Amino acid sequence: MKVNMDIKRIKKVEYTGFLVVLVWLLATMITYGQSDKVTLEFSLSPILEQAQVLGLSSLGVDTEGGGPVIISGSLINNTTERLENLYFEFDVEAASYGVLARIRQQAAYPFSLYPGQVVFATNNDIQSEEIPGISDEMKFDGGLTPTGENFVEDLSGTTLPNDQYSFSVRIYQVIEGGRRELFANEMIQLGINASEGGVVDELTILLRTPGDLVGAEAAITNPIPQLSWEGDASLIYRVLVVADNGSDSPESLLESAKSSEATDIGGSLLQFEYLDQNIQGNSLQYPTNGVQALVPGQTFYWQVVTSMNTALGTNEVVSEIWEFTLVDPGSESNVVEVDQETVQAIVQLIGQDTYNILIETGYSFENIEIDGQVFSGIVGVQKIIELIEKFQNGDLVIEGN
Repeated sequence: MKVNMDIKRIKKVEYTGFLVVLVWLLATMITYGQSDKVTLEFSLSPILEQAQVLGLSSLGVDTEGGGPVIISGSLINNTTERLENLYFEFDVEAASYGVLARIRQQAAYPFSLYPGQVVFATNNDIQSEEIPGISDEMKFDGGLTPTGENFVEDLSGTTLPNDQYSFSVRIYQVIEGGRRELFANEMIQLGINASEGGVVDELTILLRTPGDLVGAEAAITNPIPQLSWEGDASLIYRVLVVADNGSDSPESLLESAKSSEATDIGGSLLQFEYLDQNIQGNSLQYPTNGVQALVPGQTFYWQVVTSMNTALGTNEVVSEIWEFTLVDPGSESNVVEVDQETVQAIVQLIGQDTYNILIETGYSFENIEIDGQVFSGIVGVQKIIELIEKFQNGDLVIEGN
């Protein structure tokens, strides 16, 4: 029983931390609300305003919801009278989900402002329920709604998903008869469009061509291949290609390459480094200048890197490492002994009659070339099987069939 209670307590603390951060980060500029009696103003930390990715981890939030000062605000009593029985209310909503959180200041714990009083607060002050300059004890009810709890549970990591978020804050006074007089009612929106920065999905770089994962033994015949990947085309990517030296790991080679500047900004290629350039977009035709020419028979590793601004600085985002071997189309290649699975796959692909003719005339299976990449051995067999599945599903049409 004790374990179950601890788990519930921890989850509640995590929800509280998430809510405080979400409430306070939903501002893209200085937000200003004023009535005859009070003026409310919020401003976002410049480093957070420039962030391309926002998330709990990038904000450095600890398990109790504290962290760096990312939001600051002020509240002013514009009158010459003491304002009493004041209350805060907060709502947080995501366009694709609904209301994530509702927070209400408890009725037994109002706060007051002296004539002309100006108070300043940060996200940490709200989390601790103590605002400097206000001696009144403040307590809040509410928190994540059922929708909000599902939202937190569904987060893959701690990065907030791409969406339009809105944050509403109200300050009101309870007067005679329990009636409420609204002093300020402001709504802030974040993530209206991606060009404004704000909340976006965590960036992932997916390589497309050439090659495949390390160990796949993918080969190409084009000495000036087009390197392409999936990612935000508006970003600047650093593309690195290094050669296998027989001793260092692919990770070690690429880390060494990244330790020096790219060639387009004055850097020089290391001995094992063949390409190191920055480019905007999602593809790069292997250049003929400023690089080392790819060598037939050599295995190469490549990776794409970019940087993203976060609330605490700059984070490096890297793709997986892929490999490819440049094969000289005119050179002899090792013959792969064909097993029964390979035979069946080839027969399904080209037909029994064509297969018999090839065997009778002395042909043997060496490799298969797809979109300029050569696959041999078991990888070649796997590619053939993939083609057969596409053919059977109607996704592939073979000329002559």
